[in-house]
Amino acid sequence: MAQEHAVTLTLNTGDAPVAIDVWNGYKVSLSMLSAGQPWGFTFWRSTVADTTWRVLAQQAKLLARVTLTIDGATQLSGYLEELDRGTNDDRASGMTALVGGRDLAGLSMDFDASPTTAVRGVPLQTALANAFSSFGLTVHVTEAAAARAIQSRGRPGAHGSPTARRRKKVDIMRPKPNETVWAYAQSIVRRIGYMMWVAPTADGTLGLVVDAPDYAQAPLFSFSRTIGRGTFGSTGNILMGREVFSMKGVPTDVYVYTGSARGNVRSARSKYSTANPKLFDRAVTRGAFAEFHPILAKHVRSDRARDIAHATAEAERIIADGMTSFRRYKLRVQGHGQEVGGSMRLYAVNTMASVLDEYLIDDQGGHLREDMLITDVEFVGSRGEGEGHGQYTNLTLAPKGSIVVTPVAD
Repeated sequence: MAQEHAVTLTLNTGDAPVAIDVWNGYKVSLSMLSAGQPWGFTFWRSTVADTTWRVLAQQAKLLARVTLTIDGATQLSGYLEELDRGTNDDRASGMTALVGGRDLAGLSMDFDASPTTAVRGVPLQTALANAFSSFGLTVHVTEAAAARAIQSRGRPGAHGSPTARRRKKVDIMRPKPNETVWAYAQSIVRRIGYMMWVAPTADGTLGLVVDAPDYAQAPLFSFSRTIGRGTFGSTGNILMGREVFSMKGVPTDVYVYTGSARGNVRSARSKYSTANPKLFDRAVTRGAFAEFHPILAKHVRSDRARDIAHATAEAERIIADGMTSFRRYKLRVQGHGQEVGGSMRLYAVNTMASVLDEYLIDDQGGHLREDMLITDVEFVGSRGEGEGHGQYTNLTLAPKGSIVVTPVAD
């Protein structure tokens, strides 16, 4: 029997925060690949939980700050952006209230950075704090290991000193016209060769993880689905598992046209071309790419690339960006975590896991068996009995090494 997790939504409108743990359903999404992840809770009015209904009427206000915890571990800090309450067509169904929103970065994806914003020669923390200042948010830049420890209920360890790239000061950068705050902040981080995603902090500030995928860690979780031996059905903890391939935005060939530096009397132009080697690596494709295929080319004129070495790096970056979503494994498991070393660890992004799925075979009959990186976590809960109720987690995993981030040259 799966452990029951304590899920609590805390509303903060400026007065004393109010924690609500009486709910009828919830869905909370976390991701290291995209910001503004949604969350939502459903409440039913009843004589038993009438106190909760009154609290919602008093505290559920648009743009109220919210915090969500599971078993006491903070998972998400966000804003209440949607409020829906009343009765449905069926009078017998009673009154319901739905509250929802996105994480703290959600608003920064909708509204533009101020054209007067400019950073020059300042630390990364200062540059990002300036970018998000219009929302009145205090920004806390953290590393992936620290964020993972908070969300998974792990024990924070020594995270070392900031790397040279994270200590590097940001050069002159201004927002482009109609560039959102999040896009502007991402461009700052991408320039020094990092990804950026949202993670909760203990003090409720906007936690920005500025780091890279951690493929070096040992797998923390284990997921399996094996074909029953002599019995019907399958065994293992995977309730649902699907392997998803996509060629959307993936180039088969890349051409980079280089040029000499500005100011030269004569512009020396050259062309560098390469086929996408990832598409011919069985460890990447698992045989799901046709030997005979149309040419899907990217032609890029790069003023940054002055020679073949820079052109090669530019082509590798384009290929890496295109291959980011080529293959994913999506699964569903009961509960929101696993027992690891005698303690419950909650599922968290940027965490390695070992996967065995005997139902998914490649073109040579090999099972899906590999260590993969958790990129997306969706916690789902519903009160009631029967199929579809209870607490479970949807997870998306990426092959090891599939997400690569490289610095963008000035």
